[in-house]
Amino acid sequence: MKKYTGFWLKRARTKAGLLQKELSGDRFTRSYISMVEIGEADLSTDARLYITRKLKLPKSYFDSGLFTDEKKELEKLIKAVDILTDYQKYEEAKSFVLKALSIIEEVKNDNYKNLFLLKLARINILIGEFKKAKDDLNEVIIYFKEEEDYKNLANSNYWTGILYLERKNYEDAVFLFNKAIEENSKQKKFDLSLKARSLVRIAQIYRQIENYKGAKVYSLKAIKYAKKSKDDYILAMSYWEYSLLLHRESKYQEAIKYYNLAAPIYKKLGYERLYLGVIIKLVSLYHYIKDYDKTIKLTSEIIKISEDKKYEKELAYALLNGAKAKRDKGSLDESESDLKKAIILFEKLKDNRMLGEAHMALALLYERKKENDLAIKNFNKATNLFKNLSQPTYILSSYGEIIEYYKNINNLNKEREYTKKLINKTKRIKF
Repeated sequence: MKKYTGFWLKRARTKAGLLQKELSGDRFTRSYISMVEIGEADLSTDARLYITRKLKLPKSYFDSGLFTDEKKELEKLIKAVDILTDYQKYEEAKSFVLKALSIIEEVKNDNYKNLFLLKLARINILIGEFKKAKDDLNEVIIYFKEEEDYKNLANSNYWTGILYLERKNYEDAVFLFNKAIEENSKQKKFDLSLKARSLVRIAQIYRQIENYKGAKVYSLKAIKYAKKSKDDYILAMSYWEYSLLLHRESKYQEAIKYYNLAAPIYKKLGYERLYLGVIIKLVSLYHYIKDYDKTIKLTSEIIKISEDKKYEKELAYALLNGAKAKRDKGSLDESESDLKKAIILFEKLKDNRMLGEAHMALALLYERKKENDLAIKNFNKATNLFKNLSQPTYILSSYGEIIEYYKNINNLNKEREYTKKLINKTKRIKF
């Protein structure tokens, strides 16, 4: 960052309250100091040492342009932004990034600027501001590539991969995660946790495109490198991804094992919402295998924490899963009350897929209670939501439930009508 040497010199001199002549002393001329400040001369090694001592500057001042208090403040902000982002406090994290960028604007330090732009891009990806994130990532990748800063270049490629993953551009995402691994390997001591994170994301993509063989290979590699890195957060992340794969493959007991490995790590580290996220998946699985007591017990824990902390999404999911288990155990009134609360929350969250699932669960409840008008009303609400979302698996599953319903009430015409619509009679979703 030699381009800022003159600016940094003038800034330090001005802060010290010295004129150019006073700073130059007997060692250098006033005109030399002036030429350095306007960028017409380089700061020699002798002049650098002399000025650093005379102005009592940090030894690294002419490498960064930062006074000691400014460097401490920026390092403090880096830690704060990372912690707040990990704990999903995105608005607060963003305000700290903007505070850092305002300091950097005054100081003129490209390295810190790009570090914080990378952190801002991460936040924007997590809150869905993809265009802003893409612009910042393009800028930081160019900078870190020019600087041959392989650590931050690898991280920049990783988060660009996350951006493409969120946009479901899987081919480019896989390329960038591999690029992150490649750049990471150029460091003298490469970051094992970054490699594990990238492998987890590739495994996630393969799972989503139903390449389960590839997903397993990458998941097991991720667990291996996460263990080597001794980074518990990444290890929990690796266990969770492998759990999701085993769940998808109907290997339920193995999935339960790995969910139970991931959850306590997140809990111990204090990542409460990630812990709840794993438990919600575990609850869904327990309900699917008809272990209703465990489902109800775990959802009670989620509900208590979520109500205390006002975690509306987690609360909605817990109410829905708990209500299904209560319904299937025969506690119909309790189930109805919880489902209605869940529906209100999903409407507020604008989560129409889960709203449709909640209406299906409520329809099946009313079927049990033999309240046919309410059952039909909720079946229709759910199906319309799934149609609007283009969710074929959910639509076909809902048709299967509706056919069973009309069969039970001996409405053969309606049963035939929905049977014609049902292309694949294999139901995948348990409402």
